[in-house]
Amino acid sequence: MTRDEQAVRLIVSAVLADILAKADRADRDQVRTTWVVGDRLNGVVADHPAGAIQVKKGAVRATVTDQAAFAEWVKTHRADELETVRTTRVRPAYVSAVLTAAKKTGTAVTADGEEIPGITVVAGEPTVAVTLADDAADLVSAAWQSGELWELIGGLLPALEPADKDGAE
Repeated sequence: MTRDEQAVRLIVSAVLADILAKADRADRDQVRTTWVVGDRLNGVVADHPAGAIQVKKGAVRATVTDQAAFAEWVKTHRADELETVRTTRVRPAYVSAVLTAAKKTGTAVTADGEEIPGITVVAGEPTVAVTLADDAADLVSAAWQSGELWELIGGLLPALEPADKDGAE
């Protein structure tokens, strides 16, 4: 596959992923608002079970959103659950400055070359970014419908057949 083909394949993949993600969100929202907890429905595609959809009870979460109010309540009602902790820490601004310098130089050392313990610098793997044109969805849709993209990305969607390029069926 050429670099140009790789670029097109990534753009098409991004468009299709976006289309599918939007459809998934919309369908889930509709199911959440029209079904009730416990509802379950099996899906059949081409006379074969393809899976099931079920509405499950939402998870219950508890978090402290007002530390001061909670601590005051505990002080009044459960003083035995309070503890005093004294800590020493490095000022966050200094930590940030050391880390920024280490990223720039590739190692954690002082200006005179002394190694700073406890800091690790790791170079991550390269990443690939896909940026879509404003009309990418329309372009991909038209190209897909014409069959133009089948050879390039047909393997991503093996159950689909390309459009007949000659217009015959």
